[in-house]
Amino acid sequence: MGARSCLRGRLARVDAGARAIRPYPHLHRDSIVARMSYCHRCLGLFAFTVGSLASAAAVRAQPLPTARVTGEVFDSLAMRPLPSATVQLVTTEQPARIRSATADSRGLFRFDSVTVGVYLIGFLHPLLDSLGIDGSMARVEIASPDPIAVALSTPSPAMLIAARCGPTQPGRPQGLFVGRVRVAGGAPLTTAARVRAQYTQTVASERGLERRTPSQFGTTDGDGLFSVCGVPAGRVISVRAFTVTDSSGFVELTVPNNGLMRRDLLVGPAIRTRSDTASRGEALSGTARFRGTVRNAAGNPVAGARVVVLGTAREATSGNSGQVTLATLPEGSYTLETRALGYQPLRTVVDLEGSASAEAELMLAALPPAVDTMRVRADRMAVPLAEFERRRKLGFGHFLDEAQITARAPNNVADVFRSTPGVVTMPGQFGRDRVLLRGTGMTGDCPPAVFLNGLLIPNEDGDLDAIVNARDVRAVEVYARTASVPLQFQTRNGCGSVVIWTGARSAPARQ
Repeated sequence: MGARSCLRGRLARVDAGARAIRPYPHLHRDSIVARMSYCHRCLGLFAFTVGSLASAAAVRAQPLPTARVTGEVFDSLAMRPLPSATVQLVTTEQPARIRSATADSRGLFRFDSVTVGVYLIGFLHPLLDSLGIDGSMARVEIASPDPIAVALSTPSPAMLIAARCGPTQPGRPQGLFVGRVRVAGGAPLTTAARVRAQYTQTVASERGLERRTPSQFGTTDGDGLFSVCGVPAGRVISVRAFTVTDSSGFVELTVPNNGLMRRDLLVGPAIRTRSDTASRGEALSGTARFRGTVRNAAGNPVAGARVVVLGTAREATSGNSGQVTLATLPEGSYTLETRALGYQPLRTVVDLEGSASAEAELMLAALPPAVDTMRVRADRMAVPLAEFERRRKLGFGHFLDEAQITARAPNNVADVFRSTPGVVTMPGQFGRDRVLLRGTGMTGDCPPAVFLNGLLIPNEDGDLDAIVNARDVRAVEVYARTASVPLQFQTRNGCGSVVIWTGARSAPARQ
């Protein structure tokens, strides 16, 4: 075989090798050089051979095909796109080489000029950190220039609840409350915090309908993350976080219908002081501030609105511009309650931290009309208060008249009853105190039967703020012993009765 025949055969073998390893052009060139090194009969035509093979390699060593990888990052918890997520693409052959892209406001991302190969793609986002979970990861194989679309998402609420709470249990709510406990001011959480979630439920028992307040608890891990299982979906829960030294206030949250509630809680110190009037109990103070504006649905300022930080005995009234400022508040997560005449009450959760002012727009919704306009021609309270005075002279109960209640300057209904013989006030949910009657050594403290303007009102836990506003209380009768209860206020609850008369109190005389 001559030199030309040797070259023809060698080119044929090189061409076959080139087709086999075309995706890797550097291997193509190495193959050519290796085959040329032992072609003994082609030495005389070496220069010609090198030139011819170089031309063939230039034709066949085409660039690797590239493709475009696009997709969307979706928040399955809120059922909307997840913007600002950091999407990472890494090849399985070189894990150290990572390409990153940021999802836009619609959750969309794109990688251009991605060469052929096998990749893993995933995403990072603060939402995942707050839940203590990893985002979804997908395998992507690129073999042609055709574009590839990838969908990334957070776990669904059902998946996350099942992973955290395990199998469903009959008779137990299947919701989940998750988040992170943080310390005001940014200090690390040095000890584990406990989180309590309470809710109200009405159950049928042998004694009839009863209102109960079950509690569920969770404990933070080393990163401050917590999970509280067994909260009801679509219902209001009252939550509180606390450590050995710090705590939050009572925070009122509504669990979504999908059963998953996510919110961080801020804990901080509080200074406990006695209010100016002893009957008002303790007030909580600190270095935090709140500044807000009360507006109606049209955006106009609402003057004279009363804003209360529940559980702290701190409140303020909005001015003509609707602005309200509260200073020296305790640090932590608390609930604001805003009330104004003609508007529905509003509750807003705020995080109070350090000397910086927390800010919020407090938007009040108008009360829907329930009945046509009525003209009142008589004072309904005249006869009941006359009966009130008659019973007070008999001396079988304890009585508070308008002047005594006004002197106590109550923030809530429990303040009306403090220091009253036979009455015990205890902390309850939503930052409100419960009013109980002092029991005997055998029965213990218990919620009384409650009569509002002579009508028996169902109240199973002693939370009187749920049925009347403290500013509307005009007179009170307390019958702590069942034997002393007048006939018209007797029930079979075995705990005594409380009678509340409402109406506008007279303004105190100026000194």
